[in-house]
Amino acid sequence: MKFGWATTGNEVVKHFKDKVSGSTFLITGPTPGGVGAESAKSLATGNPKHLILAGRTQSKIQPLIDELSTSHPNVKVSFVQLDLSNLSSVRAAAANVKTPLGGDKIDVAILNAAIMACPYATTEQGVELQFVTNHLGHFLFGNLLLQSDLIRSRVVVVSSLASQRKASLVMPHLEDLTYDHGKIYEPTVAYSVSKACNVLYAKRLAKVLASRGISAFSLNPGSITTNLQAYMTDEMRQRAIKEYMIENPNFKIPERKNLQQGCSTQLRAALDPSLAAVSGAYLDDCNVSETAEHKEAEPYMDQVWTLSEKLTGSKFDFGNQ
Repeated sequence: MKFGWATTGNEVVKHFKDKVSGSTFLITGPTPGGVGAESAKSLATGNPKHLILAGRTQSKIQPLIDELSTSHPNVKVSFVQLDLSNLSSVRAAAANVKTPLGGDKIDVAILNAAIMACPYATTEQGVELQFVTNHLGHFLFGNLLLQSDLIRSRVVVVSSLASQRKASLVMPHLEDLTYDHGKIYEPTVAYSVSKACNVLYAKRLAKVLASRGISAFSLNPGSITTNLQAYMTDEMRQRAIKEYMIENPNFKIPERKNLQQGCSTQLRAALDPSLAAVSGAYLDDCNVSETAEHKEAEPYMDQVWTLSEKLTGSKFDFGNQ
């Protein structure tokens, strides 16, 4: 199969149906109308054993659960409450997922949930909300699942084109994740910080999990119109595009994808066995993509991990397991 910009999620699932059938998948942030929900619907066509949907509010996810239960009654669908901005909720979710698993393991965890370019806000710890929701919550959730030996095969971290910013611009903000208490806060820059950390988390996971045979990937799903852009004004978008073009004169505004095209990249990252040989890779338009910006950010990989451990109050040393 040839993969590319136009590849759909259903095509990916059909091609790797043997990797879907009988397997268990966990997806964070599967809100109807979003890429996570579309991935769940595509996976359901491949007859998985179990789909675990982790979201903040069950009432928002219930329409998807009902749809899946009607269209694919043989697929078990479970909900786990998960508020990624609240580390206590993250810890509870990592423990509570054991109940629907019933002794089974998650074959692939797709860490998909995100917020984007929201007004300045911090958690109780005083850390900027996008960083906590997009990176720190997933760092803690994914690592707790791994620590409990609940993931069998693969971790997929959904990043963004916004991760492809100059490291010299975004990574110094790790020194002050309050953004001087909001005084220097730029919503799109803070989003880029969180999404760059997604990429570095996946790269570090790939290294520490290699001996356990578990792969990790990050990816850009593409430009898709979803509720993720609720706070993104035209002015913010144009300013971000201008900044991208200053940093990279070859930058081109990406063409919009529909939801099926948007979910295909994370599904290939989740399913393609050949990708195990390049664990830690970043995918774009359904293919492995190497960028100068990510290469420039790699020296920050250990700093991101250590800082994340400090902020979550948890130490993770998978190399000794």
